[in-house]
Amino acid sequence: MLLARNTPGSHARTLSGLQAMEVLINDLLKQGAMRNRLKAKAFGGARMVEGLSDIGQQNAEFTEHFLAQEGIPLTTASFGGTQARNLRFWPANGRALQKLTNTEVELMEVKVRPAEGQDLELF
Repeated sequence: MLLARNTPGSHARTLSGLQAMEVLINDLLKQGAMRNRLKAKAFGGARMVEGLSDIGQQNAEFTEHFLAQEGIPLTTASFGGTQARNLRFWPANGRALQKLTNTEVELMEVKVRPAEGQDLELF
């Protein structure tokens, strides 16, 4: 999960979309990519669990906005929905194959009993 932006007032260090994209682009350039030839294909942003915040939609909006600002053409995009995606990508020719799955995500509560003498109290 990519967090498109940091939460104001959050004390936890969060990987923001901007930082992640900058690292990705810089690594591509180090490997010999030419910035003026970069093109993007983006997939994801499904809302997998009803009732939780729609981080997928936020990520999709961030991706489109970031690429437009950077002048990187978005040649293919598939965002949203409620299904997971399985992707295959062939970097040599830029071909991408997407298959939507019918897998449902179930939230499970797991109760863990600490081993004898290893109790942990949080306060």
